Amino acid sequence: MRKLFEKVLRNKLTATITFAKLLIDVLLYNVATVLSVLLRFDLKLNPGFIHIDDRFGIIENLIFIIFEIVFQLPLHSYEFASVKEVSDVFVALFLTKAVSYPFYLLGGRSNFSRGAYLASFVLSFLLIAGFRILYRLFYEIRNKKDTKLLKRKKKVLIIGAGDAGEKLLREILSHPQLNYEVVGFLDDDPIKKRTKIHGYSVIGGIERLPYVVKEYGVDVIIYAIPAAPREHLQKVVSLASGTPAEIKTLPPVWEIVSGRVTINDIKNVDLEDLLPRTSIKMDNHVVENYIKGKVVLITGAGGSIGSEITRQVANFMPEKIILLGRGENRIFEIERELIEKKNFTKVVPVICDMRNREKVFKVFEEYKPDIVFHAAAHKHVPLMEKNPDEAILNNIFGTKNLLDASVKFKVERFINISTDKAVNPVNIMGASKRVIEIMLQYYANDQNDTKFASVRFGNVLGSAGSVVEVFKKQIKETGILTITDPQMERYFMLISEAVELVLQAGSMGNSGEIFVLKMGEPVNILDFAKNFVKLSGFELGKDVKIKVIGNRGKEKIKEELFSDKEVVENTENPYILKVVNKEMQVDREAFFDKLDKLEIAAKSFDIQRIKAILKEIIPEYNG
Repeated sequence: MRKLFEKVLRNKLTATITFAKLLIDVLLYNVATVLSVLLRFDLKLNPGFIHIDDRFGIIENLIFIIFEIVFQLPLHSYEFASVKEVSDVFVALFLTKAVSYPFYLLGGRSNFSRGAYLASFVLSFLLIAGFRILYRLFYEIRNKKDTKLLKRKKKVLIIGAGDAGEKLLREILSHPQLNYEVVGFLDDDPIKKRTKIHGYSVIGGIERLPYVVKEYGVDVIIYAIPAAPREHLQKVVSLASGTPAEIKTLPPVWEIVSGRVTINDIKNVDLEDLLPRTSIKMDNHVVENYIKGKVVLITGAGGSIGSEITRQVANFMPEKIILLGRGENRIFEIERELIEKKNFTKVVPVICDMRNREKVFKVFEEYKPDIVFHAAAHKHVPLMEKNPDEAILNNIFGTKNLLDASVKFKVERFINISTDKAVNPVNIMGASKRVIEIMLQYYANDQNDTKFASVRFGNVLGSAGSVVEVFKKQIKETGILTITDPQMERYFMLISEAVELVLQAGSMGNSGEIFVLKMGEPVNILDFAKNFVKLSGFELGKDVKIKVIGNRGKEKIKEELFSDKEVVENTENPYILKVVNKEMQVDREAFFDKLDKLEIAAKSFDIQRIKAILKEIIPEYNG
C-alpha cells in the first residue's frame, strides 16, 4: 500500500486529485457531525456538544484520515463507484467511530452526546457514500449525452457466457463512449441457453454464429473463452469467415482472474491463432544441461531465427555468446537488446561474412565455441532462382567453411537450420539446403569430436519475409493480398516453436541426423489468407481483396517434410521426429569432387552447369 501511495505522489496531478478527495471526505465527515448535533438538540447549535471542536475532535479526525488511507478511499474512482467502494466507506467509518469512542469515554468529557455521536456515524456514511454514487450517476448521464453525438454503435456478439464474458459485458457497459452495443452471447453449454446475464440473452450455441451475425447485424465478435482449446477458436473463425464481422479475443485467463483485464485489453487474434493446431511448448531442462557454461556461436544472429535463438540461449546461462553476421545494424540491435533488456553482458558481436574462410577460422581460433547454431542463409526462393550463384556460394560453401572450422577447433555440437524445401527440391534454394544436409552427414561419419544435426522447418510465422509479414505490408499499402496458387499448401510454425526445435535437437540423437517438428496438417494458402484478413479486423472483398498471381518461380504447390527415400522415426520427445536416409546417394569422394566443380560453376556464373551438378548430387532435384 505504501508503494501505491508513493507512486501516486510522484505524479503531481494524481497527487492533487487524491488530496482533494481526502479533503472532501474529511469535510463531509465533519459536516455530518455538525448536522447530527443540530438534529439531536432541535436545530440548536450547542458548541459544548460539538465533539470536533477540541482536542478530542482532532484525534477523531486523525483516526478517520488513517482509516481513509488504510482502505485507500482517496484512490477510489468516483466514475465507477460500486458496492465495493461503498462497503469500504462503511467499514472505515465504523472503525473510526469504534476506535475514537474510548477517547471520549475515558477522557472525562462530561458534555459528550452519545446520540449525536451515533447519528454522526449514520450521516457521515450517507454523505460520503452518497457523494460517490451521485458522482457516478452524473458521469453516466453525461456520457450518454456525449454518446448520442457519436456515430452508429457497433453491435457486439460475445462468444462465451462464463466469467470472462460477464466481465467483458460489464466493461462494455461501463464505457458507453466506445459505441459498443451488445446483442447477446453464444455458448455451447446447454444449461446457459436462454439464460440472461445483466439482461442480455444467451442466444444459442456457436453453430448459430453466421445466422446471429446476419440477423442482428453484428459488427464485432469477441471471443471470451481464454481457457478453451485452440481448436474451438479455429471453429469460431471458420464459422465467421463468411460473415463481415470483425473477430477479437481476450487475453489469457490468468489476467482475467487477476482482475487486470479491461476493455482496452481486447485484441485482434494473434499469430498463434493462425495455426491449425495448439502451439507446442517443450521442456527445456535438457537444453540448459548442454548450454549452461558453454561458449555459443550463432550465425545469422541478427535475423529473425538467429535473434530468437540468441534470446533463448541467453536464458540458459552460457559462458559467452558470439553473434556472427554480416549486417552490422541487426547485430548491433540484438547485442543492445541482450545487454539492456536481458542484462546479459557476456556477448561478442562479430561482423563477418561466412564465405570469408580466413575470418571464420580466425573467429573460431580466438573464441573457441563449444556450440554452433547455424541460422545464416539466403532463403527467398524467387530471388535465389534469379541469383543461383549466390545461393550456392553463400549457403553451401559458407556452411562448409563453418563445418571445417568446427572440426579443426573441436566444436562439441553443430546444429544446422534446414527447410522442408530441401525435400525433393524443385528450386535452387531448396537444393542448396539439401546439399548441406548431405554434407553434414559426411562430416558426421568422418569424425567423432563434433556432433552434427540438421533441423527442417516449415514456414515460420512472423519471420522476416514470411507470408504474414508480406500480407501485413500488402494490406497496409494496396489492400490486395497476392497468392501464387489457390491449391498451394504450406506447413506453418511459430518462431518460438522453430527455435525450441533447434535447441532441443542439439541435445538429441548421435550425429548426422535430421529432425522435424510435428507440425500437424498443411494449411491451404487461400484459406490462410482469408483467415488472416478476418483476424486482422477487415472484411474480405470490401476492405481487402485476394489476387492470384501465378507461380513466381520454382515454388512447390505442396511442401513435404520427408521423402520416400527417408525413414521417419519417433524420438524421446513426443513433438519431434527423426529422419534417417536409407542410403547415401553418392560416395564421399565423389560428393566432395562434385562440390569442387559446383563451386567453380558458381564462381563463373554458369547457371546450367550449376543445375546439372546439383542434379548429379541430388537425383530427385527437379530444377
